[in-house]
Amino acid sequence: MGAAHTLQFKLGAAGSTHEDNNFETLSLVWLDDSIMDTKENLIIQQKLRTVTHHLITFQDVQVMPRIHQHRQVNSIYVYAKDQVQNEEWTKKFPKIKGVHRTLEAILAKIQSDQVNIRFKVDEPLAVSIFTPNSALDKSTTELNSKFIHSEVSIDVLLRMKSNPTDKNDLIDLCKEKYKDNEKELAIVKEFEQNYSPDQALWWYTRDSFLYRLLNKALRVQNTDMIFLFRFFIRDIEQQLEQHKCLTPIRVYRGQLMSNEELKVLKDSIGRFISMNSFLSTSIEREQALRFLNATNISDDSQRVLITIDADPRLDGVKPFANITNYTAFLINVDVEYNDFSAFTNIDCS
Repeated sequence: MGAAHTLQFKLGAAGSTHEDNNFETLSLVWLDDSIMDTKENLIIQQKLRTVTHHLITFQDVQVMPRIHQHRQVNSIYVYAKDQVQNEEWTKKFPKIKGVHRTLEAILAKIQSDQVNIRFKVDEPLAVSIFTPNSALDKSTTELNSKFIHSEVSIDVLLRMKSNPTDKNDLIDLCKEKYKDNEKELAIVKEFEQNYSPDQALWWYTRDSFLYRLLNKALRVQNTDMIFLFRFFIRDIEQQLEQHKCLTPIRVYRGQLMSNEELKVLKDSIGRFISMNSFLSTSIEREQALRFLNATNISDDSQRVLITIDADPRLDGVKPFANITNYTAFLINVDVEYNDFSAFTNIDCS
């Protein structure tokens, strides 16, 4: 594996509705030139919907060379009766995870790969950058406005009074969205019946609709969706405050970035940067590198290791906490930063 670029941040105080019918971070795309022609394919689609939450089907199978380099394409699975013949041409495409002769094998592989979704390093890292300079051009002023808006909007939500029925609208939306997915619908109903504010971190770290929908809403700034999550964001914030770190800490996160994204950060040395989502990190540098090096990269992307030095003694620092004892998964140590954490003193090397 090639060496990863390193970004080093220090945690400090910082001086729209998105139209998308898919609220999920991931979509599963099924390509087959006979996609609608056989009963078998209809059965396959039905089974695929049991392991994914957003299935798209289309027929242009001569598409591999055109889509492989796209960053949005994370993994490719080939379903073919002739495994040996297809394994030869698939060697040219690193994102192909394997050739599978049976539907059960491909479903198991997809499901297995989704288990580690919380540790994916190839999801875009949504950031806002603030330039403290009085002589700003129009584009910089607009970026500063987005930075301030992202900071203020969450603060407003956190200050709103809680209502016992706040979660009802979110639950109603999720029941409609997952009405054809029995597994996810069962989790929605479990959340409706059993959720309490002191379980917010446990629910957030569980592999369920909450983590996926909230993270995407924050990343794309879907204000309607963020508003539905206001009670949940508030509960997470309060739990982070209750269990916040009291001494300085260094943590790591592996991240896949496009060359353009990396250049923006390198050009932003000395500025404020706001992460527009909850940010999971690891105390163990080697663990972050393992996840990072296990990710395929395309020609226009780079592996980046983010190092964050966080000091809770600084004025205005939002809470961050070691949430190992409050999670629903068992993979090692996590430090969670609250949404819209602001960093300064960016150092790229």
